[in-house]
Amino acid sequence: MNTEHPHAAIARLAWEAVSVGDAGMLAEVCAEDLVWNASGRGKRSGVYHGQDAVFGFLAAIGDLAERFDSTLEDILVGSKYVSVLFHVSGLRGERKLDTDYILIFRIEESRIAEIWAVPRDQYAVDEFWS
Repeated sequence: MNTEHPHAAIARLAWEAVSVGDAGMLAEVCAEDLVWNASGRGKRSGVYHGQDAVFGFLAAIGDLAERFDSTLEDILVGSKYVSVLFHVSGLRGERKLDTDYILIFRIEESRIAEIWAVPRDQYAVDEFWS
């Protein structure tokens, strides 16, 4: 019997949508005025507002990296927030990336309203995208 918390199910659907490039499914689980907060000081860091900006940010990852693989590790659920723990490895020219990340989703009205993306090694991420 699967008794997954509804917020975990939302996070899992979002993860699967990004993994297969299904913008339609991602749009269903995200608020139209979605906000993405990318930590760091590199070119890709900053705050992205709205589904178009966030989905464009995510799509560019595949366009800018020769390889960018992520593996879901765990989903932690609270009453208002969901944390998605995952590992990333990437290749971009001579640059390599190998670090853990946490995504923090703020859930409102059964949709993802805001996301904070925080890597374990911010310096490595900034260098990878520079």
